Amino acid sequence: MHRALLQSVADKGSRLREVRKDLLRQQPGQTQRWFQGPDGCDLFLWYDERKGLSQIQLTVERRVVEWTLVEGLRTGRLVAFNPLRPLNDQGKLEFDPRPDGDALELARVLLESARADELTIMLVRKQLGLLRKSA
Repeated sequence: MHRALLQSVADKGSRLREVRKDLLRQQPGQTQRWFQGPDGCDLFLWYDERKGLSQIQLTVERRVVEWTLVEGLRTGRLVAFNPLRPLNDQGKLEFDPRPDGDALELARVLLESARADELTIMLVRKQLGLLRKSA
């Protein structure tokens, strides 16, 4: 992977900021957190009041890394809006057949430079399998 791309992703990670909770859609029994960065860089966390963390979705460089209680870890691509089919194609995620190493590396670099609260970022890194092993 290009050093310039990794540096750009690290910069985006350092610029993640949490969106105020009162601006998010509220559902009974669930809590959502959203960390927003530049250029479509986002980290979403969904919590269930009984099960705890139930979903993570991180988007960066038109890639997505997602974990859910049901599906586990998966990666994919953000597919752009198609102006020729405005009513049918509103943008979507297309998941890879198996987790993609490059997408996971982008997520690792972004999360290592994130300045959000350390406990949350460590939880996300752990759940996505992105903690570095100690020697």
